[in-house]
Amino acid sequence: MAFNLQAFYAAAQANEFARDFQFHIRSLGPLSEADNLYMTTTTLPGLGIHDQQVTYFGHQFHVPGTIDYHGNGNWTVTFHCDEGQNIREKLVAWQKEIFSFETSGGKYGVPVETATIELVGKDLTKPTRVFELVGIYPVSVGDVNYNVTGSGAVLDVQVTFAYQYWRERS
Repeated sequence: MAFNLQAFYAAAQANEFARDFQFHIRSLGPLSEADNLYMTTTTLPGLGIHDQQVTYFGHQFHVPGTIDYHGNGNWTVTFHCDEGQNIREKLVAWQKEIFSFETSGGKYGVPVETATIELVGKDLTKPTRVFELVGIYPVSVGDVNYNVTGSGAVLDVQVTFAYQYWRERS
């Protein structure tokens, strides 16, 4: 294949480009699909293989080791806050199910909740890829900053989750 402008343009027409707004969160713990519409930013989790070095007579060899789900202890998303802080309250309630200050009890077992991320094409409806984050739970629900001299900006809250692993679904 020739490397020229026409070839690039033909490839772009055939394959399109991924855009930063082309994602949906279909499920995330106790949140409804309507709640998930308020999510504004996230990252698609990465994947790696640990490189193991083996030395033999002064030579370094590299062999694959175990898998690493990049950021699985620190997956951060940002939500716009709804007026009643209902989304934030659902996330805080989820945390309180895991550990209750009042009873010092909670759900200490292995998390069973999942999150489903759909990447969508240019029509914004048909998923091109679907990823499932398995064993997810909220680690941190961020602060919300108010300002009586503000300009009326929409408030956001950052939420950090941990999960065990992710898999791509078809």
